[in-house]
Amino acid sequence: MQTPPEQSLENLELLFAFEDWAKPRGYDVARNSVQFENLETRAAWLGFEAAHGPAGCRPAGQQLYAHIKKDSDYAHQSDKLFQVRVMKAPYDDYVVHGGPGGLYRLRDVNFYVIEDGKQYRLT
Repeated sequence: MQTPPEQSLENLELLFAFEDWAKPRGYDVARNSVQFENLETRAAWLGFEAAHGPAGCRPAGQQLYAHIKKDSDYAHQSDKLFQVRVMKAPYDDYVVHGGPGGLYRLRDVNFYVIEDGKQYRLT
């Protein structure tokens, strides 16, 4: 039996990265308590894990994540963490790039890093 994604990860970053990669490509990322339910997704996960796990290539340093604040106008878009970058705003003050809406203001999100499988909110 395949190792469950939750147990085979050094932390949640790899799982988030896989889902960000897989969803736009049409993979079904539904999981039960043991593994991805879809056979093609399981195969893609194994390849992704091999390429990006401890033996593969990984980004250096910590990655930045955001969670949309409950009082934001965009709170309906997602209740999950998503990977972001902070860079020049294409208009107004939307400097947070990434996630389901693509652009957010600093006041709309809380920032997090993930270290050793634990989420740490930046203040």
